[in-house]
Amino acid sequence: MFNSGVLTFPRQCVATVVASLAAALSVASPAAALARGEVVYAGQRASGPLDSATVQACTTGTDPTQRSVTFSAAMQAVPGTITMSVSFNLYERTSPSGGYAAVNAPAFGVWQTSNRGTASFTANDNVVNLPAPASFRALVHYRWTGRRGRFIRHDDRVTAACVETVPEPDLSIVRITHAPGTPAKTSESYGVVIRNSGPGAAGAFEVAFSIAGAPLADQQVLALAPATTTTVQFSGPRCTPGSTITAQIDPAGAIVEPANPSRTVTLTCPSPTGAAASGAAAGTPATS
Repeated sequence: MFNSGVLTFPRQCVATVVASLAAALSVASPAAALARGEVVYAGQRASGPLDSATVQACTTGTDPTQRSVTFSAAMQAVPGTITMSVSFNLYERTSPSGGYAAVNAPAFGVWQTSNRGTASFTANDNVVNLPAPASFRALVHYRWTGRRGRFIRHDDRVTAACVETVPEPDLSIVRITHAPGTPAKTSESYGVVIRNSGPGAAGAFEVAFSIAGAPLADQQVLALAPATTTTVQFSGPRCTPGSTITAQIDPAGAIVEPANPSRTVTLTCPSPTGAAASGAAAGTPATS
């Protein structure tokens, strides 16, 4: 004989079951995985997938109008399928150590539906004017619909990342020139030749210069485009034999660029006969 009524469980058991369900749902949710910076539903499956999600194109550039991403989703019909539908949601990550957050974009979050009776369906979604630096993925939802609008199957998948970077400059001192004066002159003109070898333009930066440890007033370069060279002029004491001259690009660290030892160059002043100076660092160019 069984007692009628509501079955009861110890609170601890209930709490354990709820926690287990919550953990399972969290692991199974691609949106939750994206928020944690994880990707558990990425790309294509190895053996004949019913659906796939890819980054069809990812373009980068110095200007936001040059940065865009196109996501593509493909799916195959299953028995009983009348139409297939795809919806894209855009996710953005602005920190390498952070997770992805959903962001609004035109045409995203809208279902795209195939013609009736088709065996396969491919849909794309594109977004332009992307900010940088940032990383973008799409969470793709798939839906198979049968007769009378009945859902047969659904799936979710996350694309690979489209990483948008800001092209950085790469500044270096090519050489230091000087115009030797006559013995009666107490000052000389110095030229610091600077090149930007990086893919990005450099904004305003300072150039420091010192002679025998005595600094001159810093000179400013307003900007330097990629693959271009500029010469910064200084006027200071004569370059006497045995003394040193030092030039440094961006002593304040205002420009974000790769580490480059050629941003600081120290040279020994030449002899009165005009012999070439020797550099203090490997690869340091001589004065002329």
